[in-house]
Amino acid sequence: MYGFILILTIAILGGLLALLGDRVGMRMGKKKLSLFGLRPKYTSMVITVLTGLAISGLTLVLMAVVSEDVRTALFRMRQIRQELVVLKTEYQESMERLGEVLAEQKKTEELLATTEAYYQEAAATLERTRKELQENKEELAYNQKRLHALEEVIQGLEETKVGLEVEKERLQKEVQVLAAEASTLRDNLEISKTGRLIFLSGDILAARVIEGGKTPEEVMTEVFYPMLAAGNKIALERGARLRGKEEYSLKVKDDLPALAEEIAGLEGPAVVRLVVDHNTVLFEPLYTSFQIFPEECIFRQGEIIAEDRIGPDLEEEEILDRILRLLLVVRKKALDKGMISEGQYIGEVASLQETPELIKKIREGGQTVTVQMVAVEDVWRTRGPLKVEIKVEENPHVAGDYGN
Repeated sequence: MYGFILILTIAILGGLLALLGDRVGMRMGKKKLSLFGLRPKYTSMVITVLTGLAISGLTLVLMAVVSEDVRTALFRMRQIRQELVVLKTEYQESMERLGEVLAEQKKTEELLATTEAYYQEAAATLERTRKELQENKEELAYNQKRLHALEEVIQGLEETKVGLEVEKERLQKEVQVLAAEASTLRDNLEISKTGRLIFLSGDILAARVIEGGKTPEEVMTEVFYPMLAAGNKIALERGARLRGKEEYSLKVKDDLPALAEEIAGLEGPAVVRLVVDHNTVLFEPLYTSFQIFPEECIFRQGEIIAEDRIGPDLEEEEILDRILRLLLVVRKKALDKGMISEGQYIGEVASLQETPELIKKIREGGQTVTVQMVAVEDVWRTRGPLKVEIKVEENPHVAGDYGN
């Protein structure tokens, strides 16, 4: 719209200027006017030329006034051409760089595609690895649980095995000790012409705990008669006999009614024993008597019951033998003090689970030590069992109870 108005304006102004020039030329021709001394004909031509120049100039001026592009074309064309050449050069360089960039972009895209393929493959591998790792972790946890359970079972079996081995060795040693004692006793005993020895003086036939406050009749029926029956059965099984009475073997030297009166007068519990008075041979009567031990604390907690000096140069079997003999000393002292028992047996005195470690400690210590049997708690005659703790003291102070 703007260009149309401009063209229309220029056309109107050009027409007016042409008309004005024509009028001026006609007037000057009619009046025979002359410019610069020229003939009227030439003067008219000069005016026509000037009019045309005016039209052209006016057109250019008008267009230059109203249009930036016309002004630029008229006054900055050379500069524009120079700039155009520079821009063309820069354009060519830009196009070349663009080509290089596009080529680099293509390479980058190809590399990106390859990288994406590698990435997808790595992601898939990672996912598989994670699944395998999770499965391996679960399997490892399961195997660890099984291993832990098996280790506990193995440890329990090993502890049981060690305990059984120690117990076996202890029993073997005790059997050897008892066999040696029996052999010694057999060598020192007088055997009668009628048979072999079946009871030793002091052997316990029966023992039981009786509460105080009973009547003499209750003592006779509930204590003496059952104990005599049990002792008679044991004596008959071993071969003791009363002449003329094949079902009886015992002779009791005590005045049972008087002894029952004594027991009935006790205020607290007591241990009653039926013991052998002297050595007895086969087919001879068994002379017995009752012993009464009122309730009393026979060992205090922490009391050293037996002890012995043991050197590190001894063999393991000899050290174990010395420890077992100390346990026999403990048993003998408890029986001598009147502790309740089943025959000669007072129960397991000490656990030998730690004996191997104890023997190792003695052998590796490099010096003679004192092995002590110490009461774990207060021990009373009527209350079992007797429990001792095996302790090792490095500071010697005793000659030992070994063999006592």
